[in-house]
Amino acid sequence: MNKIVFVYGKAHKNILEQVKLYPHALMCEYVEYETFMQQDIEYEKVLICGNIDEIKAIFFRAINNGFEVAIIPDASQISLQESFSLSKNLSDNLNTALNNEAKYLDILYANGQIVLYSALVGEAPPFNYRLSKYRHKSLKERIALLYQSYQKIKLMEHTKIKITTYKSHIIETVAIGMIVIEHDNNTFASNIIKDTVSANDSKLDALIISPNSIVEYLQFIAKAIMFKKKKSALPSAVGYIKSERIVLESKLSLPLNIDGNEEGTTPVEFKIKPKSLKISLPDIFWEGLQKTVSDKEMIKTDKLPNSTEKMNYLQKRLPLFTHADEKQYQTLFTALQDEGKISFSFIVLMLLSSILVTIGLYLNSASVVIGAMLLAPLMHPIVSFSMGALRQDVMLAKGSFKTIVIGVLITLFAAAFIARILPLEHMTQEMVGRIKPSILDMIVAIVSGVAAAYVKNNTKISGTLAGVAIAVALVPPIATAGIGLGWGDFVMLYQALLLFLTNLVGIIFAASVIFFMQGFSPMKRAKKGLFYTLLISFLITLPLFDSFVTMVNDAKIISRLEHATFDIAGKVVTLQNVSLTRDEKTEVIKCELLLLNTLNNREIKDLKEKIEKKLNRKVELEALMRIRF
Repeated sequence: MNKIVFVYGKAHKNILEQVKLYPHALMCEYVEYETFMQQDIEYEKVLICGNIDEIKAIFFRAINNGFEVAIIPDASQISLQESFSLSKNLSDNLNTALNNEAKYLDILYANGQIVLYSALVGEAPPFNYRLSKYRHKSLKERIALLYQSYQKIKLMEHTKIKITTYKSHIIETVAIGMIVIEHDNNTFASNIIKDTVSANDSKLDALIISPNSIVEYLQFIAKAIMFKKKKSALPSAVGYIKSERIVLESKLSLPLNIDGNEEGTTPVEFKIKPKSLKISLPDIFWEGLQKTVSDKEMIKTDKLPNSTEKMNYLQKRLPLFTHADEKQYQTLFTALQDEGKISFSFIVLMLLSSILVTIGLYLNSASVVIGAMLLAPLMHPIVSFSMGALRQDVMLAKGSFKTIVIGVLITLFAAAFIARILPLEHMTQEMVGRIKPSILDMIVAIVSGVAAAYVKNNTKISGTLAGVAIAVALVPPIATAGIGLGWGDFVMLYQALLLFLTNLVGIIFAASVIFFMQGFSPMKRAKKGLFYTLLISFLITLPLFDSFVTMVNDAKIISRLEHATFDIAGKVVTLQNVSLTRDEKTEVIKCELLLLNTLNNREIKDLKEKIEKKLNRKVELEALMRIRF
């Protein structure tokens, strides 16, 4: 028995002419699939070119009869090519089939059916997607694919599942699907477990997919589709099992998809038959195989939902945002409750930071002001108040609000006292920077609130809260208001307090939204707190918008005048270092005049008129003449 036969399906008969052109193909017999399956002739090797079902039938017969096989895929069978590292070129595949040594391969079965490259229970995008399908897509195409995935996700449902492994370990959780593979098949699933998946380790590899929310799942899909990465880590809400056999049962019936075809529903038994098929494949396929086979099972299911509360919640629907379980809430709530209380250390730190920031404002020292921001603990009760407002927790909200008020009063009156006793009444640039709030400050506050809430629920990055405090600058505007109070400058007091209120409201609103998105309050409870914080944020924004419009207009005026040249009685005058200030209702243009000869009073008046004509408005001119020799 030393025969090689080329078996082809009816749909692949047209490939014969190309195969016969290959020099070594002369040693083959050519038999149609149906004829081959009816024959009792024994062959040494069978080359198969057919559809998935025909290939599986040949594999099944080869396992029982012990002959070698090789796959000759056609150009359309991309998944087959990539799963077994086969070429798109027919000649290369024939060379592999006829010349490469056949080796034994583990075979995966699902309910007794052979699985060529993957089996999917339920839904699991993008784990079953081929990497190559998305690797060369344009940004526009990737965004379209991401949207298509979102459309699928909206319809997904969790169901309770029970998984029993070969070693009798039982895992009970909820999931939307599970994908099972036997070797690296060039999908997102195999890419995630690239270090552990192997073609001849006598074990299957299963990924259990159980996202906590649509947003969480979309984040992973976006990362998979949008970014070209060689390898991914095991995502959150994904479990992994490596075993010789697993049995999957589900509360709701889940469809079983084998190699792209639906083949029944749960329950499903997956098992491996070690080294049961002898097959010729490219050398690259066999690279990286484990040399030793371990009897140990690998089970990583700590990221899957395991509490009754969470499993019951997820079975209702796949929520838009993550639902925090009782343990997560209690841990964060306990920390926020402690940080929202008034303590001796809070009062001492607020007093010290108030003195430090006030002196820093007088010294016009940014480094001293930043040091004071780091020292001030005011961010903690504000974040605590955000949670209290979101969950309508009266005790948490009241306690935190009381702490905020006391902290503000300490800084306000400490700064006012220092302003009264110091014989200095000069406004520095550090002070000026705190009395011109605009819509941009609200944006900074909102972003800082997002960061503060995110940091609070992530212990790994909790140390970055100090950076958030610096960014939003809570204490300096209160101290500036206190200086205004000490000087009796109530415009300064109002403007600085407006900046502080902007920061306060922006942080509370943004932090409340983030806590809601992280699942710390259901919509029914959260909507009242979110509505009021949004309303107050909107009211605060009105005067800020007006100042922002003024800022934009001032920038346009300065832009039009900076480096502008005017011909005054034959003298060329260039404006430099232009700035704009307001004295009550009068706009004052401050600038330097670069010229070759000085201007007399009449010429200066003429320059002022030309500036007014250029701006189409009345202004005052305050200029310093610089003579160029």
